[in-house]
Amino acid sequence: MNEVLRPDLCVLGGGAAGQSLAVGAALWGLSVVIVERRALAADRLDAAARGRTLLSASRIVKTLRGGRELGVLTDEPRIEFRRIGERASLAALKIAPNYARARLEAMKIDVIAATGRFTRRDALEAGGRTIKARRFVIATGSEDKISPIPGLDLVHPLTCASVCDLDSPPSRLIVIGGDPHGLAVAQALRRLGAGVVVVTGGALLPELDEEFSGPVRAQFQADGIRLVEGAEVIRIEPQGDGLRVFLSGGRQEDFIEGSHLMIAAGASPLVEGLGLAAAGVRYSAEGIDVGANLRSSNRRIFAIGRAARVQQGSGAGEYHASVVLPAIIGLPARKIAPGASADVIMTDPPIAVAGLREAEARAQRKSIRIFRFPFCETDRGRIESATGHVTLICSRNGTILGGAIVGTGAEELINLLTLAISRGVNAATLATELIPYPSLADAVRRAGQQFAARRGANPATRLLLRILRKIG
Repeated sequence: MNEVLRPDLCVLGGGAAGQSLAVGAALWGLSVVIVERRALAADRLDAAARGRTLLSASRIVKTLRGGRELGVLTDEPRIEFRRIGERASLAALKIAPNYARARLEAMKIDVIAATGRFTRRDALEAGGRTIKARRFVIATGSEDKISPIPGLDLVHPLTCASVCDLDSPPSRLIVIGGDPHGLAVAQALRRLGAGVVVVTGGALLPELDEEFSGPVRAQFQADGIRLVEGAEVIRIEPQGDGLRVFLSGGRQEDFIEGSHLMIAAGASPLVEGLGLAAAGVRYSAEGIDVGANLRSSNRRIFAIGRAARVQQGSGAGEYHASVVLPAIIGLPARKIAPGASADVIMTDPPIAVAGLREAEARAQRKSIRIFRFPFCETDRGRIESATGHVTLICSRNGTILGGAIVGTGAEELINLLTLAISRGVNAATLATELIPYPSLADAVRRAGQQFAARRGANPATRLLLRILRKIG
């Protein structure tokens, strides 16, 4: 007979989001069980640590090559690719203790290394045990999409993590797909000495307006990356030590030859095989249906991170954990803030988006206002020849609904907009914020000033001010 566990909380998934929630609950004195069949926090240790190490190395190379503009002359950087891979592994080792099983168990969190599957609405089977928790949270994350391309099984595609295990950069890497993380890694590899061809079924970064995807496309071409947009891959064939990728779609050539292959088709939620139907949880290939409080159709079960069918973004899982935690520990439930979404694309230039996109805002509002300000018009931008700009999407009265930044530091500057959106800040408030000088963040403030200037130009506002001046 299976051992029966009755914890306060069972978290299905041991990634960053699941661990964040489990630790938070344990700190409140709840009994917690984590069920995870894969390595703990593999999402952070593989994709983040290894991929970001490549990006860091490539940015150093770009900086060295660009020093001539400021009068700094250097020889062409010598790339020791194996050492970059070793540094990536070291970065993963440094991060690993934060997500280690020993740390969780020291906090009295039980970890079951097994596949979990619901057998009924209030029970989950894992590793020969039956778990009957007061609350369940599904935080299974996502897995790479597998492209059904004939011949793919005959080659051995690289991943964003495994490419760090190579002794030298690929001589000619073919990247199939336009997943943003894959594109960022492809660009980094190009700068580290790889030849790169990117094949996409549609336009590059189609989910973004041209004002944001255009600068990335231009930089890819300047870096020497060959872009093949709007092509369909019909099959892959091994060719000696390399491979051939055959295309259709009216291209001048029928195939592309390469030494290595990488699939960048994105990721899909890990929701199949969990017994969700037996638990009475509604879901689809896009994730688990949840309300604003992230509760599923079964009131015992919540879903967070990529497993939840809600607007996502970088770091969404840990934000979701903070939303769910109050309900888990017995406090009034929280809800996801309207427009709570932020994402970063770590290409060069980087792109960061928060809140509503322009199309979403127009669909929800009768009238919106959009304000832009370029980095090159700030003093810091002039000094450093910075390119890119800030875009604010506001309601008619100036409430910030969304925003986007393309250019140096976008991944950090977006935090200003994320906070402003979540707190319902008005663009006029941004215009009065103290911004240290010189700073690219001044572009955010000056975008807000545009709304304040328009309001000041309103005839009714000017009449009111004249009256107030006379009274004063």
